[in-house]
Amino acid sequence: MASSGKFCILIFALVLTLSHVTSKSIGEHEHPNFNTDLSLVDDDGSMDTALINYLFARQMIKRLQSSMDVTDLQRKRSYWKQCAFNAVSCFGKK
Repeated sequence: MASSGKFCILIFALVLTLSHVTSKSIGEHEHPNFNTDLSLVDDDGSMDTALINYLFARQMIKRLQSSMDVTDLQRKRSYWKQCAFNAVSCFGKK
């Protein structure tokens, strides 16, 4: 009887320790190891999305290799995304 009581206390202490170790505080956020500002278009499996992601990645690599400003490319990419989503806002009504 005493050994089963000790076993229950041991299991309870183990569960309590594991829950304390694996939990994080309410205000704590995970910090990724990479820059998330350079996220690609959400992949829905279409050929257009794959092509946009490929071209964007290729231009980013060229810019990074030549040490040029990446923010200009991001600005252009957001403009391209806007044009792809709504051509009227990009080119205007004629």
